Amino acid sequence: MHTLLVLAYTVRGKMDEPWRFDELAHAGEEHLDPDLVARYDEKAPFDPSHEIQHLIEMGLADDDVVIDLGAGTGAFAIEVAPHCDRVVAVDISPMMVEMIRDRVETSDQDNIEVRQAGFLTYRHTGRDASFVFSRNALHHLPDFWKVAALSNIAEMLRDGGILRLRDLVYSFEPSQSEQAIETWLDGMTDTAFPQGELHAHLRDEWSTYDFLMEAMLESTGFDIIDASYTDGFYAAYTCRVATN
Repeated sequence: MHTLLVLAYTVRGKMDEPWRFDELAHAGEEHLDPDLVARYDEKAPFDPSHEIQHLIEMGLADDDVVIDLGAGTGAFAIEVAPHCDRVVAVDISPMMVEMIRDRVETSDQDNIEVRQAGFLTYRHTGRDASFVFSRNALHHLPDFWKVAALSNIAEMLRDGGILRLRDLVYSFEPSQSEQAIETWLDGMTDTAFPQGELHAHLRDEWSTYDFLMEAMLESTGFDIIDASYTDGFYAAYTCRVATN
């Protein structure tokens, strides 16, 4: 509990202090370059239907509040809106936020709020969230700041609320890292992702090992309901925030 209190203080502190992490500066070119943002869905298509069905199976109801952290182009936020009372789509990139707002305006949904903020700076107001969803965004934070972000998420969830987290997480053995990375890079040659971008992810971003991610989740007050790992590089977690 002492650790959680310290981290909560860290998250709530003044984000303009020079030692704090700048999420916008580390958001990645694909989230900040207008041309790349415009092609984002074409390059990395995402069908949120399976994720929404999973949340429904976990109890998503018409009166729930859902927060989408690292909302990207807003695909999940718009698709989940008919299934809940309120959606808050949060992204650190002003270009992504502009795209989400444009898409919300042309959708049939009137219960979506769009906020420009990050894992560390978003401050939730109103009723506590029942669900927080985040996909392929947390790896933009180093591990210390991942823990701060997860603590922030735990605070915005109601007792028993659910975090659904998908991210790039290493589930290979540390001793096999070089071989695993080379195999992964070879398998990505026919995808829309240039090798240079993949190299930049490995070199400049902060994917972490599965055993570290699970420890971070548990240390910030989450019970891991299920965890799945694919191809040594992709992970999905369903977690329940511990009740007081």
